Amino acid sequence: MKTLYLDAFSGISGDMFIGALLDLGVNFEQFQTELAKLHVGDYRLRHERLAKNSIYGTNFDVEMNDEKDHGFIEPHDHHHHDVRHLSDICSLIDSSDLSAKIKKQSISVFTEIAKAEAAVHQMTLADVHFHEVGALDSIVDIVGCFIALDLLGVDDVGASALTDGSGFIRVAHGQMPVPVPAVMQMRIGTAIPIKQRTDIQTELITPTGMGLVKEIVSHFGTIPEDGVLLKTGYGFGKRDTGSFNALRALLFETKKSRQTVNTDHDEVLLIEANLDDQSGESLGFAMDQLIDAGAFDVFFTPIYMKKNRPACKLSVLCAPEERDTFVNLLLKHTSTIGVRYQVMQRSIMQRQFKKVETKFGTIRVKVARRDGVVKQTAEYDDCACAARTHGVSLAAVEQEVRRQLSDSLNQN
Repeated sequence: MKTLYLDAFSGISGDMFIGALLDLGVNFEQFQTELAKLHVGDYRLRHERLAKNSIYGTNFDVEMNDEKDHGFIEPHDHHHHDVRHLSDICSLIDSSDLSAKIKKQSISVFTEIAKAEAAVHQMTLADVHFHEVGALDSIVDIVGCFIALDLLGVDDVGASALTDGSGFIRVAHGQMPVPVPAVMQMRIGTAIPIKQRTDIQTELITPTGMGLVKEIVSHFGTIPEDGVLLKTGYGFGKRDTGSFNALRALLFETKKSRQTVNTDHDEVLLIEANLDDQSGESLGFAMDQLIDAGAFDVFFTPIYMKKNRPACKLSVLCAPEERDTFVNLLLKHTSTIGVRYQVMQRSIMQRQFKKVETKFGTIRVKVARRDGVVKQTAEYDDCACAARTHGVSLAAVEQEVRRQLSDSLNQN
């Protein structure tokens, strides 16, 4: 499971988001190919990896072709473009060859912004005229955000509190206070946290950025404690803030064994292969690769094959939709030339996680429940880390966790 965490210490905009995802490794050629499905012309994408404040990141721009000047105008100079209504934008996106998911997400963001503009300017949704966000480069920005997110294969998105500036900026409607009215309107009825920096006299959160956050971010908080950090990326902003103006994106991978489970039944795929010509070391390596790829479980069973040859049966449990991934890994990392598989039904306990404070530090505990039966198990990795840090045995840490759990139960 891949989790994207947005560290919005300098706000968020569409171009910053795309820049950050390109910096994380989204293939630019693939990105262009998918964006071409929007079927709009007269624009050019530009990306450049460069250093700001000695930190490397990616600068992303959509440059529009100005027919009057027969050249390219400055990025995001929206005053050269025609205004558009929400219905125009929805029709443009709906008529594209984009996936249904990307169409839905893109239209949702535009609808959020339109609702905010309608409320701010006291008009009907149908009468809202888009200026900055309605320009073609902003349409490319918003659709591009969801294309990049899809190409990165992200399952969940979290974020820090958003940071905005202060003062005033000039837009199509005239002079606006920061945070701009549309951003504040979109915040109504949400728990989206926004911190304001009075030392920065400009906008850091754009309506596009706020609409994007409302659509994709499922939770706000500090940098995730769980999971393996795979990569860090930076997408640069265009405004001169006097500070490091970038959106930092952190890509984490979380093992399935640490995910919350809210059902008491599901389906798994069992993939098996018989192996009689592979060393124990290479089998251990194969197991590590399968676990790291997100298998629910991997195990070996001693067997005897034809001519009474000793061998082992390698079994992998995974999600049914991940069949091709694990079949390819088995073929790559073992000597087998074929595998067998079957879908199996499981009855399982619902699973959640909690943290227990001990004298050895914070330890995560897995809590499984079903029909009145409760099981609590300390996470091995946390216990092992605490044991190494404090120079005690693993059993001592596990005993301390059990004591804390028992004390908590007695108090309740």
